[in-house]
Amino acid sequence: MRDNNLLERLEKAEKDADYERQKRKEIEIKYYELLNELKKTQALLRQFLNENTPSSKLPFKYPSKEKSDEEPKPRGKPEGSNGGNKEAPEKVDRKIKAKLEGICPRCGKVIRRRDIDTRIRYVYDAIIKAAVIEVKEEVYPCNCGEFCIGTHPDIPQRGMIGYNLQTLFTELKFNFSGSYANISKFFDSVTNGKINFSPKAINDCIVRVAEKLEPSYNKIEEELKNQDYAYSDETSWPVNGELWYLWLFVTTNFVFVKIQNSRARRVLTDIFGEDYHGGIISDCFKVYDNFAKWYQKCWVHLLRKARFEAEKYPRKNIVKLYEQLKKLHRELSDFLKENPSREIRIGRKKEFEEKLNEIISYKHWCKEAQSIIDNRLKAYKNHWLTAIEIEGISLDNNLCERKIRGSIGWRKMLGGHKTREGTKQYAIIQTHRETWKHNGKYPYNDLLNVLKN
Repeated sequence: MRDNNLLERLEKAEKDADYERQKRKEIEIKYYELLNELKKTQALLRQFLNENTPSSKLPFKYPSKEKSDEEPKPRGKPEGSNGGNKEAPEKVDRKIKAKLEGICPRCGKVIRRRDIDTRIRYVYDAIIKAAVIEVKEEVYPCNCGEFCIGTHPDIPQRGMIGYNLQTLFTELKFNFSGSYANISKFFDSVTNGKINFSPKAINDCIVRVAEKLEPSYNKIEEELKNQDYAYSDETSWPVNGELWYLWLFVTTNFVFVKIQNSRARRVLTDIFGEDYHGGIISDCFKVYDNFAKWYQKCWVHLLRKARFEAEKYPRKNIVKLYEQLKKLHRELSDFLKENPSREIRIGRKKEFEEKLNEIISYKHWCKEAQSIIDNRLKAYKNHWLTAIEIEGISLDNNLCERKIRGSIGWRKMLGGHKTREGTKQYAIIQTHRETWKHNGKYPYNDLLNVLKN
């Protein structure tokens, strides 16, 4: 009897053990499934939420200590303001009078003319007016084989699309990232069908505009070698499903766009040469190392990295590093706002170098802080205070980042380009448009002048 009971207990224990092993195996499988999902989610988040993500692109805002201590700004317009923010125009194209009907629209009271006052306000309006021009061209087949055709300054020598319409097509394409199909529909709608060109015809028009601007584009690229400095940045750019890169450079006079299937150093050497005599303002991307005569590394990228780590590890002294770097950056910025002389700049640079060295030489940083010290501050030790000594440049690469954002809309809406020819045409036209804006001009008017001349 005892043997039977013992056997039953052993069988039961074995079944319980098998059940436990099965449950543990199921839990283990579920655990690894969840772990893989977590890793995938973390990898996806790192693409969008990392130290290189600008604060303007974050889905949430971190309240800064400075702003939280200040009193909130009152809502609404200032007292005494009429709400208008535009000055009176220098030129008025048309004057009209808005007359009263003679009675109050609410109560019906008769309004006497002698009781009426007047006021001036300005209304801004625009009209897209279609124009079909008949051109009577003089032609002459010369004995030499040349077919001579008469010209007119307001009419292109070939094609059915006039200069103004070519410029409008270009602006809609590049300023609003519009598709050729939508541009075609837009003009068909606003002109009641009077201007109705196919998407292919509009595409061909943009190609001809790029061909017109190409010699000037090549000249700008050649001029970059002679510039004293250049802000530089790059971003991914899909071309027919392949990963290419859009490079953008900003100098005193130019904004230059180049789209290449490479993010390597050869892109820089092809443009600036092997031994560039000027300086580069950029982030800490390694392709820029040992290339130019001098550098200014971007403080915004440095602070963004430090803040990202400080928010991940709020109990470590990476927070202290971030606060010290932020304080030093504020001192540097305030100093540059004073527009100091050359002598004062050199003297103060030594003071700032001592402060930066104190931060670097502190021996008790946590590993996250020490990583920033080693890979950023030490690796580029002589490149963080160049703007203090050299007049006219910034402590950060914000100028270039703002310029490159104009192309991000195109990438998001149109997905980059399908052909290499398209990338070249985009680079040519966008270089000119951004350069004109950089110099305080209006791309529409300048492009129109180029096409006419």
